[in-house]
Amino acid sequence: MALHPILPVVDGESLTSYLARVAPFHGKVHVYRFLDMIEFPRSAAMAPRPDTLNRLSNLLGLPEETLVRMTFIPVANRARSLCGEAVHAEFAKLDKTSFCPACLLADGRPGSPSGGARVGRVLWQVEHIRACPVHGIALFRRQNASYAERFQLMSQVAPDDAGLQALVDDALSLAPSDLQAYVEGRLAGGTGPAWLDEQPLDLAARACEMLGVIISEGAHCNLNTLSEAAWHRAGHVGFGFAARGALGIRDALQSIFDQFVKDDLTGGPQKMFGRLYQWLQFNRNARPKGPIRDVVREFIMDRFPVEVGDDLFGEPVEMRRVHTVGSLARVTGQHPKTLNRAIVLTGLADGDPDVSLGGRSFDAVAAEALARRIKTSLPVLALPDFLNCNRTQAEQLVRTGIIPRISDMDEATGVLKGVALEHAQTFLTNFMSKATRVAAPSDGMQDILTASITSRWPVLDIVGAVLSGGLSRVEVVDPALKFKGILVHPAEVATALANLTASGLISLERAVEVIGLSPLAAVAVLNMTAPDGTDYIPKHFVTNAKGVGVRMFLAPEIQSFRDAHIGLVELAASEGVSSKSMKSFLSGKGIHPLPARQAAAPNIYRRSDIAA
Repeated sequence: MALHPILPVVDGESLTSYLARVAPFHGKVHVYRFLDMIEFPRSAAMAPRPDTLNRLSNLLGLPEETLVRMTFIPVANRARSLCGEAVHAEFAKLDKTSFCPACLLADGRPGSPSGGARVGRVLWQVEHIRACPVHGIALFRRQNASYAERFQLMSQVAPDDAGLQALVDDALSLAPSDLQAYVEGRLAGGTGPAWLDEQPLDLAARACEMLGVIISEGAHCNLNTLSEAAWHRAGHVGFGFAARGALGIRDALQSIFDQFVKDDLTGGPQKMFGRLYQWLQFNRNARPKGPIRDVVREFIMDRFPVEVGDDLFGEPVEMRRVHTVGSLARVTGQHPKTLNRAIVLTGLADGDPDVSLGGRSFDAVAAEALARRIKTSLPVLALPDFLNCNRTQAEQLVRTGIIPRISDMDEATGVLKGVALEHAQTFLTNFMSKATRVAAPSDGMQDILTASITSRWPVLDIVGAVLSGGLSRVEVVDPALKFKGILVHPAEVATALANLTASGLISLERAVEVIGLSPLAAVAVLNMTAPDGTDYIPKHFVTNAKGVGVRMFLAPEIQSFRDAHIGLVELAASEGVSSKSMKSFLSGKGIHPLPARQAAAPNIYRRSDIAA
């Protein structure tokens, strides 16, 4: 049976504060005596379980829903519930006394909602609530020193009115942070940013503070000596990024990364991200960290050469994503200076080929493939022997990019001017596969050099026709002769190439020359398709004598595309800046490259976007 009349609850009041007012209201006794009278343990009043809440509801005449919003309810080992939000125990600062001295002064005035009694607010006990939203000052908070303070009896834990006024006068002006506003709103049943709402409230709040603290207080600040105001500031800063979800957190991490590189510092992710990294990595109590763990983990693996098998935030790394020059040199055994030049001159990273990239990272798969190509590279002078062709033919194959150099930049020297063995072998295998093995040549068949003289078509055009399937008769008697063993019929060569030229169509190999980019970039652009699957540069298919469709291009269409677009590398070079700087500048202006389905597509921009 409920005690009547029912004492109204003050907005935001904690359960122990309400019981401290009920005791004199109904029994004219101290709260401890009142609890003894109703045979209700003090520990249950500070941390009531569902069955004790039901008993209090019947006794006090208050709905259980009201009581649930007034206290932290134990729900499992080191877990609590407040306002229906399940949180870990650390979310509640039950080991500290917290109050707003201005609120307690207002409570004591005649006509206050509490009738002159001091009222403890439940949100004062939330770790991330550090400012009074009513008075705009910092909460007073100290370690508990007595049982009364554990019970949060405001009549005993706070000083007299004069002492409270002194605290008000000395209090730091502090408006609620965006994080505090979010916490208060969510406990009131509101919603906020989706990424934060999708995780437990305490994990969301802690993620904001730990992200913000390395930005506002420094990566290696002493967390144990940070003031409440510093944590308040950190939560505000971190919330600004975390409110935008994983993308916002990556932006925060990237800003730290960029500054680290700009300051020419060296070190791994722990040095760069300090306390945030340590909080996630050295999790001795196995406490959950929430989705920020995965965001930071992915960022680190995208930027640092983490070894396969290394433990990163409690999970082994399964695949290395990036290398630095140093890690690539250790894995491949090649000289760092050679690798540094190769990485820059092949476009895997922006920079000066003669200046160390230091800790800057780049794609691991592409870098290791590049290192393999360097290790097995052939000088162009060795290509005639490998292919069994003459020097002129070998140089033409390299010049047009049919067999690409390791780097086609003017600054490339030494092995970087050579060709990769795998590229030379791929060309030869593909070229030889177009021929039919015969015991003896058919009538009129000639090797390519002789057929070139007879048909009056360049060797390179004939090679292109063979590779594209544009010739129906291609034979080989002795594959060991390699290039010189390929036989074609000069009459078919003359007819096929004349027909294609008359229609304005050119082969892929010739298109590479027309487009005017480096061979590798040119091939990528010719193959680029928009997200809807359409070609940026139309492809035309011509059926050869075997009934096979041969891919060709129209030179005017290539030129039209070239006139309307420009590559990032070319644009950056024209402005005398790095490709990375140019791309960042354009992105800041809302100018983005052509969208493409291919991950390896180069960055190509519309000239009209840049002109505007």
